[in-house]
Amino acid sequence: APPAPDASAPPAPDAAGADPLAGMDPAMMEKMMAAMGQGKDGEGGGGGLDMASLQAMMGGMGGMGGGGGGAEADLRRQSQANQQAHAAKNAGEEEAGEEGKKFKWEQTSADGESTILVRFALSAKATKRDVKVVFKAKELKVTVHGEELMSGKTYGVVSVDDSTWCIGEEGLELQVLLAPAQDIKWQAVLKDE
Repeated sequence: APPAPDASAPPAPDAAGADPLAGMDPAMMEKMMAAMGQGKDGEGGGGGLDMASLQAMMGGMGGMGGGGGGAEADLRRQSQANQQAHAAKNAGEEEAGEEGKKFKWEQTSADGESTILVRFALSAKATKRDVKVVFKAKELKVTVHGEELMSGKTYGVVSVDDSTWCIGEEGLELQVLLAPAQDIKWQAVLKDE
């Protein structure tokens, strides 16, 4: 069996050559070492430190362990908020609209840019001559076969030059692609919904 390590010897450097106690609070280390030599109720004996005492001492050691504040904690909180915002902007397709003017819409976000896809199931086959879509920075109007399917103020500002539409599903679906000017979560396509 290998010889037991000498408890009075300083700790050996880790694989990278760093001192494993670097950055530790000397006063805290002294308290921990003193407590380790005591048994229950302060009696002498080997290794009487209980888990509750150890946790209480570790809680007071600043950023060690996983709590606290500081720049690192702020960055962690901001990262979590960014992840939640990204998930909200990529939540999947939703159904909306009034009876007879139903549509499905979905917002996706990647690389700081959002896209909103609005899909209308059409009752009759349509060609590009049957469709009229008017994009404005804060308004959208969609008409197919002379019937207005959507009209109103958009939830957010739209980049008109980057927005478009197309007909899919062999003329039975109109797809309107909106390019929001800002990468924020839209709660609806139109404010009036």
